[in-house]
Amino acid sequence: MLTLSSSLSSSPLSAMGVPYVIVKSKARLGTVVHKKTAAVLALQDVRSEDNKELATLVSAAKANFTDKYEDQRRHWGGGLRGNKSTAKLRKRAKAAGQTITAAAAAGL
Repeated sequence: MLTLSSSLSSSPLSAMGVPYVIVKSKARLGTVVHKKTAAVLALQDVRSEDNKELATLVSAAKANFTDKYEDQRRHWGGGLRGNKSTAKLRKRAKAAGQTITAAAAAGL
């Protein structure tokens, strides 16, 4: 299952826009195929009367999972510094004769 999710995110399928979702439990996937559990589910053919419902699922998957994953993957950290790096900044600012806010703006 981990292999499938990592290959989906790095394969040409993700570049082509194939929607995928990681579901909370295997039992939820099992209800789709009328089994107790299912680890992976791939839909190939859909009945014509179910196309509209599948389209709503795909749009929800893209909005709530795929697009959010890309946004969160690109942003690292929250811009907060720890005690050690704050102390280093203060020490450098004091040596340069600057205030702490000016040193932070200058990138010291």
